[in-house]
Amino acid sequence: MTDPHQYVERFEQQLQDAQRKADAIQGAFREARAEVRSPDGAVVVAVASGGRIESLQLTPKAMDLGHTTLGRTIMDTIRRAQVEAARKIEESVRPLLGDGESMRYLREQVEQGIAVIDPGAPPAEPPTAERPANRPTNRDDDDFEGGTFLR
Repeated sequence: MTDPHQYVERFEQQLQDAQRKADAIQGAFREARAEVRSPDGAVVVAVASGGRIESLQLTPKAMDLGHTTLGRTIMDTIRRAQVEAARKIEESVRPLLGDGESMRYLREQVEQGIAVIDPGAPPAEPPTAERPANRPTNRDDDDFEGGTFLR
């Protein structure tokens, strides 16, 4: 291709194609949402792109859980929703990115998020609250025994 006009036209076309791809990828990130219910149905979480929590709902079943279990269930459900949103992004940009380096990087990020949620792992033990030492209720204060400290 020796014609400079053809070269410029081809380059402009490539730029327009790249801009359309970039716009589509941005749209996929912007529109990615996921709603996940905990396995016991006590918690429902909706997240947007980037893992931003849009809503957190506690069903009446949540009231049957202890505070420690409820906290773990909420965190686990949030993570699952974030991973689901990331998977949706991955699915929508795969046709645009193909299986190149960018797609591999995105897939690694999703897999790292999944690794954080290990359903086979035993639940972490809740921290034990240390009870404060009992203070004597009847303090024997000998400052006012009637004696003087000046002898």
